[in-house]
Amino acid sequence: MNKHLENLFKKDPIKFAFEIYDSQFDKENTEFITVDEGYLMYYRKFDPATIILYAEKENTAKKLLSLIAEDRFILFIEPKWSQLLNFNNIKVYPELLMVCNSPKVFNTGNVRKLSIDDKNDILNLYGEDRGKVLLNMLSEGKTTAYGLFISHLVSAAYTWIETNDVAVIGGVLTQEGFRNKGYATSVVSILTQDVIKRGKVASLYVREDNAPAIYVYKKIGFKEYEKRLWVSVNTELKPL
Repeated sequence: MNKHLENLFKKDPIKFAFEIYDSQFDKENTEFITVDEGYLMYYRKFDPATIILYAEKENTAKKLLSLIAEDRFILFIEPKWSQLLNFNNIKVYPELLMVCNSPKVFNTGNVRKLSIDDKNDILNLYGEDRGKVLLNMLSEGKTTAYGLFISHLVSAAYTWIETNDVAVIGGVLTQEGFRNKGYATSVVSILTQDVIKRGKVASLYVREDNAPAIYVYKKIGFKEYEKRLWVSVNTELKPL
């Protein structure tokens, strides 16, 4: 990674958290292609690949989009470049990036940190694929996860990535039949408190049309930081 990108990322460690993390801790799956002041960041650990596009000028954004040769991918791009998207079979989901520095904690009890000892509960809640990803992250010490138990795990959340400055929260899920009881609010608020106590900013992405989730996050203390587009090209995937 060149010096220009290093300096750019240092200016906004919240916005560029994934670029910072992947370039430091997952280099074998990460590739940067730079054009002028912008870049594409490819992350190929999973199928389909994910691509982050950053550009300050429209001409740079056009050049970068023209370099994408994949048939299937997930693209993250700023809303100001939406008019440049001309891929086939495209679905666009606007998202908010929200941040919190001082959370209000809602402790409904029975919330604790998760570990690999909770394997069966994690697999039951998240399913085989997502559950195994979380278990691998726990075994490698790459995530902080909390869950709420009512005889079994019914709600959980964890950090996707953690840099020196930021922890990005994701994987917020409550089992059907236990929703609308404040369980996710409790889990996310306690996880956020853990992040803040360790001197990091807590952040998360949420779909702009997910009003109930945005309400919960604002109640905890999250505020809108910026927007991005989650773009699916020839996939059935969509943000949770």
